Amino acid sequence: MYEIVIKDKGKEVSVFTTEDKLEAELRRQRHIRSLSDGVAEVRVMKKDKAKGE
Repeated sequence: MYEIVIKDKGKEVSVFTTEDKLEAELRRQRHIRSLSDGVAEVRVMKKDKAKGE
C-alpha cells in the first residue's frame, strides 16, 4: 500500500491511500500542479498499518 502525505507548516496529513504505485505518483503530481500549499510525498505503508492493526 502507498499513501500520499502532505507536509505543510510542520504538520503531516495523509490524504490518500492506494495499492497502485502509479496512481499514488499521479496523485502526487496533481498536487504539485495545483499549486497548493505544502509538499506531497508518496510513502510505502507498513503491512501492519495498512491492515489497521
